[in-house]
Amino acid sequence: MVDSRLSRRGVIVAAAAGLAGCTGSGGDDPETDDEPAETETDGDVDDSSQEDRRDEVPDRDVEPDWDAAAPFRKWLLFESPIDGGNRRFDYTATFPDDVDLSTVLPAFTDVTIDDVDGHLVQGFTQVFLGSFDPDAIADDAEGDDDAEVVGEYEGYAVISEVMPDGQARTLAVGADAIVIGDDYEARIDAAHGDGERLEDVDPEFTHLFQQFPYEGTITGEYDAPQGVLEIDEIYLWGVSSESPMADEMAWVFVMEHADDLTEELLTDLEEVSSEVHESSIEGRTAKIVGAPPEMPEAEPGESD
Repeated sequence: MVDSRLSRRGVIVAAAAGLAGCTGSGGDDPETDDEPAETETDGDVDDSSQEDRRDEVPDRDVEPDWDAAAPFRKWLLFESPIDGGNRRFDYTATFPDDVDLSTVLPAFTDVTIDDVDGHLVQGFTQVFLGSFDPDAIADDAEGDDDAEVVGEYEGYAVISEVMPDGQARTLAVGADAIVIGDDYEARIDAAHGDGERLEDVDPEFTHLFQQFPYEGTITGEYDAPQGVLEIDEIYLWGVSSESPMADEMAWVFVMEHADDLTEELLTDLEEVSSEVHESSIEGRTAKIVGAPPEMPEAEPGESD
């Protein structure tokens, strides 16, 4: 049975409200006390080995059109804060009715999910995209016992917030985004064109984005989906859908070499979908469009 990390709920990191505890300086695994978050942030490939693999992948002459690109792509970094990081990212612009972000959004201000246009998680960092009033949010922080404005970076108010569990986290609040994570400076630099983005380092991710038919909900990372497909030839992969609970998803797998991508391998890749609508091969890239994976049946006592 296909792992739930490729399921409809598995591609919504926004649903994992427990991520509030992993975006500060503690560096804990992204999980709640009761159950693990439904996405894994990173795998077991270290930076040096990934550099070596990229050297072996044929050059792809492609550049991102940043004027047309979805805004969240500008916030993606290649540099990983996690040893063995595989640059996993999860993004959604829509949220199911049962998603509760109240424990993730700043508690000291009245920002709600209605103010958020998109939610990105990469590594231990979250980025909430939208239109915000950083001065008003900073004032709210100064008036709260559990928050404090500790600085400013490139027009973003830097705020330290103590969570209910006693763990502190750092937020950078600007007019276009709320960044929760210790690497906020690198994120802001990248988003505003002053730092190195994921696609600047590896154009294979630009190619990946160009293959997606949907932009509402997107996941991507290096290597094969862990615990789902044991295929060493996969260089990177991603999945997109109109929304987290959409009835159709589109997977893209990019291999290291075109010779790796055979019809037999395509059949193996099709196992990600419970009902394949169409699949194709072009060069090193395989595309599969179909129904989401079947959800594993919950054990008695497990929450959905």
